[in-house]
Amino acid sequence: MKKRLVISFSGGRTSAYMLLHCLKYMDDHETLVLFANTGCEHEETLVFIDKIDRLIGGRVVWLEGVVQHEQGKGMLAKIVNFETASRNGEPFEQAVKKYGIFNSSYPNCTGRLKTEVIDAYLRFIGWPTGKKSRTHKTATGIRWDEFNRVNRNAEAIGYIYPLVDKKNHG
Repeated sequence: MKKRLVISFSGGRTSAYMLLHCLKYMDDHETLVLFANTGCEHEETLVFIDKIDRLIGGRVVWLEGVVQHEQGKGMLAKIVNFETASRNGEPFEQAVKKYGIFNSSYPNCTGRLKTEVIDAYLRFIGWPTGKKSRTHKTATGIRWDEFNRVNRNAEAIGYIYPLVDKKNHG
């Protein structure tokens, strides 16, 4: 079975560099490029993502969270594109209605609107996300000089940091 890689593309320059690095140097992997839109990204970010998407042949899967307001039900994912992506905070506002306002004491915006949405999409396409059943690694764009942001449990949760590793391994 070919190794699997999820490239979590945030739309920033470092993330784009990491994406291009992974596509060039990890071409032995079955690769998915995923962007999770909160609806609060700047228009310039969406334009940049669209530009990168066209550069790599339309490989970015644009996702948005769908909140299930029933107790005990988590986030779902829907596929959007540059034209249909929310720009007025709709996914964020729906998440706040269910979970409350995200803040420094409750910093779950990324978890709810990015990580859970990506995981919902991966389960939908048949890529297991459980700790023991996961069949992929997730690449995250943290620079080598931001190594203090690397999750201590990265290996256990299947995260890799190609730009940190690039600095350490040439």
